This record gives sequence, structure tokens and C-alpha cells, in this order.
Amino acid sequence: MRFLDRNPPQILESEAKQFALDHYGLEGDFSPLTSERDANFRIHTASGDSFVLKIANADEKQGDIDFQTRALLHVEEQDPDFPVPRLVRTRDGESFIPVTSSQGTRHLVHALSFLTGRSMVEVPTTPALWHSLGKTIARLDLALRGFFHPNARRAHPWDLTRSPDLRPHASHIADRRARRNIEAVLDRMAAEVLPRLRALRHQVIHGDANPDNVLVDPDVPDRVAGILDFGDMVYAPLIAEPAIAADLESVSSEQGLENLRALISGFDSVLPLEEGEIDLLYDLILARRAITAVIIAWRKIMSAGQPAYLLDREQPTWNAIDVLLKMGRSSFNNRLRSACRFPPYTPTLEEDSAADPIDPLLKRRHDALGSHLSLFYSRPVHIERGRGTWLFDTDGRAYLDAYNNVPVVGHGHPHVVRAITRQTEALNTNTRYLYRSVIEYAERLTDLMHADLSVCVFVNSGSEANDIAWRMAQFATGARGALVMEHAYHGITEATAALSASEWATPTPSHVQTLITPDPYRGPFRSGESNLAQRYATDADWAIHNLIRHGLKPAMFMVDTIFSSSGIPNVPPGYLKDVCDRVQAAGGLIIADEVQAGFGRCGMHLWGYEMHGIVPDIVTLGKPVGSGYPLGVVITRRELLNPFVHETGLFSTFGGNPVACAAGMAVLDVIEDEELLSNAQETGEYLREGLRKLASCRAWIGDVRGHGLMIGVELVHDRKSLEPASEEARHVLDLMRDQGVLIGRSGPHGNVLKIRPPLVFQPEHADLLIEAIDRSLAKL
Repeated sequence: MRFLDRNPPQILESEAKQFALDHYGLEGDFSPLTSERDANFRIHTASGDSFVLKIANADEKQGDIDFQTRALLHVEEQDPDFPVPRLVRTRDGESFIPVTSSQGTRHLVHALSFLTGRSMVEVPTTPALWHSLGKTIARLDLALRGFFHPNARRAHPWDLTRSPDLRPHASHIADRRARRNIEAVLDRMAAEVLPRLRALRHQVIHGDANPDNVLVDPDVPDRVAGILDFGDMVYAPLIAEPAIAADLESVSSEQGLENLRALISGFDSVLPLEEGEIDLLYDLILARRAITAVIIAWRKIMSAGQPAYLLDREQPTWNAIDVLLKMGRSSFNNRLRSACRFPPYTPTLEEDSAADPIDPLLKRRHDALGSHLSLFYSRPVHIERGRGTWLFDTDGRAYLDAYNNVPVVGHGHPHVVRAITRQTEALNTNTRYLYRSVIEYAERLTDLMHADLSVCVFVNSGSEANDIAWRMAQFATGARGALVMEHAYHGITEATAALSASEWATPTPSHVQTLITPDPYRGPFRSGESNLAQRYATDADWAIHNLIRHGLKPAMFMVDTIFSSSGIPNVPPGYLKDVCDRVQAAGGLIIADEVQAGFGRCGMHLWGYEMHGIVPDIVTLGKPVGSGYPLGVVITRRELLNPFVHETGLFSTFGGNPVACAAGMAVLDVIEDEELLSNAQETGEYLREGLRKLASCRAWIGDVRGHGLMIGVELVHDRKSLEPASEEARHVLDLMRDQGVLIGRSGPHGNVLKIRPPLVFQPEHADLLIEAIDRSLAKL
């Protein structure tokens, strides 16, 4: 290949002096500088200034020198203080000049200012110095952004994207093990890495910022003072820049790895890396070292008298490749990712595992978080990544997520991610300042509600929203009594925990009364009986009477409009409206807890209260509001909110911050743009129908119910006695987990399989879920 057999031109010092004087008017003391393919001289003038005269190899094309000089001028224009040599014009104002040597060969000459400093290879290196190098080359790439030259696409042996072209020359590597390793690296580059590189950011890069071409400030040894040698510039993936800079650093020691982490984090701090870029660093660093090994071997065969510094690197290069291959992509990538605060690397199933052993990780969790913080499944799943309806563990195994309602529009939805990222870069503050996003989001949310529900309070979670709603109800009514469903769950604050009958470990709080679950399958009044709604609703009269008997009046009735923690019963039509009428007649407000049901979960409507034909006084939102970004909302009538806030001075530092509002707006965008309400309705009905068919051949299934993409499958030992199959339901969750499908449990007996996937769940996902339930039930 071109350049491989080049040695520097043999130019006499006297000739160099004459070139400098004739074309630049420079004279002084000359001293040669080491170069792989050019003849370079330092000129120290009588005035104390220093310059470099660069005499190019005879084979160097004019376009290549023009490329270099124009790039230097571009950097000077874009970043005038950046520490690179400055171009010195000829007497005639040219950037470079052709000359003829005493041997009759033609060369192109240009002159540069001389940068002072010590070579990085000559000084003790520290993570701080490597971090400085990362920041420096990123700054250089920012200055080069937008610059292009036709010769940027020339064939160049050190171009990482052309590394597979060197594969035939690997035959010159004498050591068999080293040769096989290098061939494997180059083969992977061709087959797997290059196709992925093509989708990443490209630009002109320096292409050779390894420590040989880096100067260090002698007075501040942890700071880079300059970048030299622009002869290997090329149009290439941006991520190749730090990969090349890592070329000479050892990977066989912890110190060396820490230096590489510092290099990458420094680069990332100036020019943030993309995930696809950082995950290819391992392959690109290997490829750079493979190129080095091949070029050394080829030049040893083709041309005698190679520079000692090249030959001295052969064995260390082989060793470094061997060490990296033994370390593995996952381990190496995770070190670099953590340095840039990326989440851990998730390999494909074909790659080496990145997983931490479960037991040591559990111990660390227990030590750091306490030993009683619950986990799903008998054998926990170590999840590190999510995309759409899928979660991935650290071994790269995919799990169909049929349980998590927080990422309502799917894990890692790009529109939501972009909205959060862009707003975070611009502003994040609180609602005591005036900004548009909180106003626009409140207007958009209330436009989606009943006309009476016209004002918002923003907090950080559903628990906070329910806490505020309860306080607001007490303030508005002057009453202190609360009505909730038996087995209800409304939050973790002291106030909402008292309203969460499913969490009570002590006697019922004296100010709370519960209503029996309107469950036509298991409740006291069953499907087929007359007046189900009214018969269940009369329990509200009893609960109100009990409050009054204790000297209390009802301030409110709080209800999860999809009855999630009650086992997702098919509530008789008209039940909730009947109960609300009774509560309001007794002076209480209606609080619709839409944390579970809201944002289209029910399919037919955006909000669960609409499904029941009621208009609540207060609506609370949580969990899916920001698709994972903390956000809670209280929506109510103006006449309820204004006096409450005036009296209490209610304020939440983080509630309604610009980033949270950006997340919330993006979620609404996706629900609308991707028509997720209709998808929830259609896919939910498809899934329920498939589960009903399964029930015809699996006697464990007693009932299939739900709305949209909130579905309950109740497991029983016997369809006549309805004996709950609670332990079997727990076992089914583990069996499903083993098959790569994740669901939950609900209901007072814990025997209802709870299915509530992200709303992007499709019929093909439903088929996988049904098959997994079928196989799991077959094993009971």
C-alpha cells in the first residue's frame, strides 16, 4: 500500500538551510527532527524564535500538503488560541513551495511555528494528563468541524476504516499467535464494525494524536501544551480520534486502564459521545494496534533500516492485542462507559457476558439499601437496558415487558429522550420563575380533561399528587373522613399510606372507611345476578354511616379508576357513578386516582374516569406521566385550587420543572402521533380473546378480564369453589421470567396475573405472552 515503504528523504542540512533562506528568509541554527516519512528541521533564529521546516517525501502529492496547510489555517480561524503550529507563509505569500534536492528529487516544503513543550512519551503520565489530552483532541475536532478537502478521502494505511485492506499483509507477521489474533481483529472490522461505523458521525480528524505527537506543558505537567503532525488527517468516524490517541497506552495494568478512562471521559466532556460510538472503542483500539503490527511487519520485509522506535513497538503491540482480547469487549466497554456516565454495556448473546454474579450483587444491594427492599421473582433479573417493549439483562438476553406501565410509550422512546435531553441542556429550574413550558403543558393536559378540570398542581409522583388531593379535599369540605376501596393503594406518604388498605399492617385508621370491591367474579354479588351495580354501591352508604358514627364526615372518596390493586375486576357498569352520587350527596369530593388507568391504559378513553361516566372533582396523575421521568399532577377546579394554594402557600421545588414538562409533553406527543389509544384497545382485546381461548384448555384460569392494556388473569384451583391459586400464580411469574416474559401479580389473594405492558405492545407480543403463559401453566 501507499506510504508503507517510505523512509524520510535524505536532505542535507545545507540544502535545508538554503531552502529556508531562499523561500522564507529564515536562518539560524538547524537541527533535524524525527519523522516517519518527511525530513524536518528545527530552525532557531538569532532573535530567539523557532520554526519547523518540513520537507515532504518525494511521493507526497501536492493535494496532501494543501490539505494539511488549509486545515491548520481553518483551526487558527475557528479556535485562535488552540495550541497547534501556525503556518508560515513564503516570501511570496504561498502556503508551500516546490523545491528540487541535490539528488534531483522534487519535494514540497512548508514552514510552521515551533511549539514548545515536552513530548508526552518522555514524561510520567497521569490520569489528569490523559484527561487533558482527551479534552484537547475533542476541542481540535470541534475546530475541524465543517472543514473538508478532497484529499481527506485519500487512501491512507493508518485510516481505521481501511484497516481490512491490510489483511493480506498480516501474513508477514512471524509470530503465529499474534498473526491469528490480528487477522481475527481485521476480519471483525470488515464484517461487523465497519457497517456500524458508517451510521456514526464523520468529519476530518487529526488522525494521529498519539503521545508521540502530543506536547506537555513542562510547568504544568498534567496539561497538554500542543498537538503536532497533521500528516495523517483523514475524513473518518469521529470516534476514531480518541481510539487512535489511546494507541500507545498500556492496557495490561489498572493504571493504564485508568488513563484510558480519563482520556475518553476528557473527550466526552468537550464533545459528548454517542452510545454507538463508545461501544465501538474496543474494536477501534484493537484495529489501530493491528494496523501498527501489520505495517511494522510489512516494512521489515520490504525495506531495511526501519526506525528503531517502530521496531521496538512490535512485541508490545502484539501483547496489547492479546491482553485486550482476553479482557473482552464487555469488561472493557463497561470501564469506558462508566467513565462517561453511560449505563453498563449490554452485550449480544453471541458476545462475552457483562453480568455481575447475582449473589455478590444482592449482598451489595442489601448492604447499601437494606435487606428488605423487595425484588421481583425468586431469582432476580439484572436489567440494564430497555427498548420499546423489551428489557435486556447484562448477558444480552431479551425479556418481553408485559408489566411496566411507567414507560407508557415504551422504554427509551427516542422522542421522549430527545425532549428531556434538549430541555436539560437549555434550562431546569422551578415554578417560581416564569417559563413557557409549564404553562403550555398545563394547558395541554387540562384541554384533555373535562371542562371543569381546568387547573394543575405539579409535583413529583403519584403519592405526592394523592397527598395534595387529600389535603385539598379536607380544606375544601372542612371534613376529615376518607372513603377508599378495600385493597386500595394510593401511595407511600404517611397520609396516602393511611388511604392504602392493601398496605395496612395495623388496624384500620380511624378516619378511613373502605368499600367492598365490586367484583362480579369473586365478590358477594356475582355475574348474572340482577342490579349488581346498585347492590355493590349501597356499601358506600354503610361506609358513610360508619364515618358519621365516629364523629366524621366524608371529605372525599378516592378511587383507582381501574381497580388495579383489587385484582382488576370487571366493575359493573354504573357502579362508580352510583357511589360518587352517594358520596357527593354526603358532602364529599371525588378524587380519581389515574396513576394506573390514565394516559390511554383503558383503550377507549384517555382517562379511566371517562370509562365510568363520572366527572371527578380532582384527578391525580403519576407513574407514566413522564414515561419514567419523575412527575405527578393534581388537576382540579379553579374554585378548589386557588383558595387552597393561597392559604397553604403550596410549592414543590421540582414539581413542574422544565425538564419534567418536556417529558410530559413528549409523552402526549407519542400517544397522539402513534395512536396508542386505539392500539391499547385493539391489542388489548386481541390479547384477552387469546387468553380466553387458552382458558378453555387450561383449567387453572378462572377468569380473564380488564380493559385496554390492563388485563387480569385469575388463577384458581377449582372453578366452582374459586379457591385462589396464590402460590401457583407466584410460581407462574418465575416460569414466565425463565421464558423471557415479565408480568406481575395483583388482587387480595395475589392470584391474579397482572398484565399492563407499555402501550406500544403489539399483537405479535401478545402471541408471545400467551404462549409463555400456556407453557408455564402446563408445568404446574
